[in-house]
Amino acid sequence: MTTESRPLQLLFKFGNLIHNLNKKSEKEIGISLAQWSVLKQLIDMPGTSAFNLAQSVGVHPSTLSQTLKRLEKKNFLYLIEDPKDSRKKLISITKVGKTALESFENNIRPFSEKLSVFEKDIDNLSAFLDTNEKTNSW
Repeated sequence: MTTESRPLQLLFKFGNLIHNLNKKSEKEIGISLAQWSVLKQLIDMPGTSAFNLAQSVGVHPSTLSQTLKRLEKKNFLYLIEDPKDSRKKLISITKVGKTALESFENNIRPFSEKLSVFEKDIDNLSAFLDTNEKTNSW
């Protein structure tokens, strides 16, 4: 592995690790990483709009729409009409969703604990991703 290609190869390996973790969590718990991210945000932002939730999670609203449909079908969240604008819906997590979220987090905890030793690296990666997301550049 050359020094120049090493970062991309490591990202590829990490991507595979995340992909496998995602498949396992969907199979065993019924929640994908994307769904976990949405449910986790709903704990902190109950009664939020889809637009605000998409911004908070960091996905395009159309991507979020599909995730919301899957979560609603599983009874993990519910939608109510926005009293200020009947065209909009407000989203909140259900008790079933909270239970599923807790189950997911209990199952993922060993993996998360292993990652905690890389806290400074994770902070640097987070800053890189935030900057890249804002500029939409390579």
